[in-house]
Amino acid sequence: MMFRSASQPFPFLSTTRRACTARYFHPVTTNFINYDARGNLVTKRVPVTIGNPGEAYMLIEPEVGTALRAASPVASTSLSADDRCKLTFFRDSGHFGFESTNYPRLYVPGYYLYRQTEGNTSPATLFLSGVAHEIVLDGTFDAIFAEHASATWNTLKPVFDQLKDM
Repeated sequence: MMFRSASQPFPFLSTTRRACTARYFHPVTTNFINYDARGNLVTKRVPVTIGNPGEAYMLIEPEVGTALRAASPVASTSLSADDRCKLTFFRDSGHFGFESTNYPRLYVPGYYLYRQTEGNTSPATLFLSGVAHEIVLDGTFDAIFAEHASATWNTLKPVFDQLKDM
């Protein structure tokens, strides 16, 4: 398995005391279950990128993020670059979704994700901006990081679009 990381500042380089952290990226393949055009449930193996066990984020393909957003009970008809979608992580079955009996579902081993409550569910947010969409557990450092990353993407996207057209 290939390990990648995006380093963050070390405490001895900063005047404020911060923990030494890095974001590690581990590619894994997991199941995404959704309805096909005929209304049949179909399981598809999809690549995702997760952090170390105990972290609270995963990166997913835009196709999976868009399918989750489309199934949201509160989905709007227009999607903008800064859209988000509320999800729930169900620890007993190890999937992200909207209700424990509904589809689509994106599975991930529960031991990988930070456990912020003793309950069987954890609130999560799907960020639909950027090249890869991101799911984070709410109320965690990773949720704050995703919020800032989404804001940065929304600020820089027009510049990227201009450069692409040059």
